[in-house]
Amino acid sequence: MNIPRMGRRRAQRRAGKLSKITQALTSGPAPLEDVLVTYKLRSRRRRKANSFQENLALRSLAKAMADSPDKLIDSLLSAALDLCCAGTAGLSMLETLPGGEQVFRWTHLAGEWSSHVGGTTPRNFSPSGVTLDLNAPQLFDHPSGRFEYLNGAGIEIVEGLVIPIRLGDQNPGTIWILSHDDECRFDAEDVRLMTGLAEFTAGALRVTQAYENERTAREEGARKIAAHQQIEQSLMRAQANLEQVVRARTTQLQQLSSRLMALQDEERRRIARELHDSAGQYLAGILMNLRALMHDSAKLGEEHTARVTDSLTMAELCTSEIRTISYLLHPPLLDEVGLASAISWYVDGFSQRSGIRVQLEIQDDIGRLPQDLENALFRIVQQSLANIHRHSGSQVAEIKINLDAENLVAEICDKGCGIPREMLDGFHDGTRLVGVGMAGMRERIRDMGGHFEIRSSENGTTIAVRLPLPPLPEVAQAAGV
Repeated sequence: MNIPRMGRRRAQRRAGKLSKITQALTSGPAPLEDVLVTYKLRSRRRRKANSFQENLALRSLAKAMADSPDKLIDSLLSAALDLCCAGTAGLSMLETLPGGEQVFRWTHLAGEWSSHVGGTTPRNFSPSGVTLDLNAPQLFDHPSGRFEYLNGAGIEIVEGLVIPIRLGDQNPGTIWILSHDDECRFDAEDVRLMTGLAEFTAGALRVTQAYENERTAREEGARKIAAHQQIEQSLMRAQANLEQVVRARTTQLQQLSSRLMALQDEERRRIARELHDSAGQYLAGILMNLRALMHDSAKLGEEHTARVTDSLTMAELCTSEIRTISYLLHPPLLDEVGLASAISWYVDGFSQRSGIRVQLEIQDDIGRLPQDLENALFRIVQQSLANIHRHSGSQVAEIKINLDAENLVAEICDKGCGIPREMLDGFHDGTRLVGVGMAGMRERIRDMGGHFEIRSSENGTTIAVRLPLPPLPEVAQAAGV
């Protein structure tokens, strides 16, 4: 049987291969020098460069770098398959396992071995390890004869060309191509192409690493923003709940304050009535008895007459004091004839007791108003004059009370030292308490739907009050019409 020359060469190579396999099975892994055949590249005929196909591949890689940086390595390996007519192309990157062992991981694969992506080979016993140790491109002939674990891929390796990747002063991995056909052998042109692709791979790794870093930073930033937004929403909900609780508590306190002031007014009225009707009447009886004794002073001795006279004087003083206290607690004029008369009476008494000259201006036709409104304004005037006497140092005061179409308007002014700015600001924003009386005035007016304002400077202080008037039928009813 005549066998053509090409058939004889193929048969000889197969026989040699079977001989190597038989030797490996009987004597173990082949020596490195039997599989490392880089020297053959010098003797093999170099094929002519295909510039057109190479340019197409470079344009394809440039487009991938611009459009899909995460797919750049896969595009590069596909270009290696096309340019070098290889069966498999891959990228092996050095990795240190948790136990400290270094391995090469097949991070990207293209071609017949593509299903084995993610596999590993030992750093110190692998074609990639030999290539990095020699720091130059290396050609391997049937490398599974020495590196027997490569047989586990299930596809025979005829030749492997491995190129180191240089990234600065480091060699983080290798790029390689495999031939699975006896008719496909690599030459110097493949070395040139793969060396260029290795350099491109180094750039691709930089781009990919930068892309991954950017994506990781972006995802981390998005997670932080989401976490901050979640925290912010939780804080906003907590703040809303807290504000709701504060509003509820504030409303309760305002209602309690209003109720306390109403009870205080009732208690003042009751005590004033009790002082007038009880203690005042007893003192009146005592005075009558003492005056009756004085009519018969001739029957009394000089010593007893002096004692009766002294007792009569003390009883009259006590009666006067009780009447004054009773009127200060709740002037009967306020119930009997209304606000204007009660304030006029109180201002006259205040001027006599304090020595402060008070100018009072009350609109003539103010008439009778609802009892709670008259009580509120009387207490405002009473508390304001007391504050002027205690704190301002002013020798004069001015009170103006007027009606407009919808409101009762009052202003109480002095020419004293004024309230410090920081204290007044704190009073307005609720962070400082100027005084219990001042706070009571404000709450009383707010509870009635009115407006309470304090204006102060080094020239004096003005308290301005505006209380809404009830509808006309209620005003007429309060006046007894």
